[in-house]
Amino acid sequence: SSGINAEYGGASLANSDRSSESVGAYRRALTLSPGYVRARYNLAIACLNLNSYRESIEHFLICLQQQPQSEAVWQGLRMALTLSKSYNELINVDQRNLDVLLANFGVS
Repeated sequence: SSGINAEYGGASLANSDRSSESVGAYRRALTLSPGYVRARYNLAIACLNLNSYRESIEHFLICLQQQPQSEAVWQGLRMALTLSKSYNELINVDQRNLDVLLANFGVS
């Protein structure tokens, strides 16, 4: 429940265009509940908004390990890869090659 409260605090900050502050709230939520996919997804979006593309990609990949069928997460990953100019990885998104992406970005 405190993880959920921290995540909602992060969402409020992110929605008010305070992405840098929301990152801390999402990190706190994940410290309390490491498997909390919604907080990790929101952290990926906040990192994307802050142009921290590599970190955003890593968080999207961790989300996909937990929810590989989530179209929203795949689309977020595609956006992060495009913004980071990792165009060669887009084929792996299109083909849903999660294992290849995890290896290419060193996410275990």
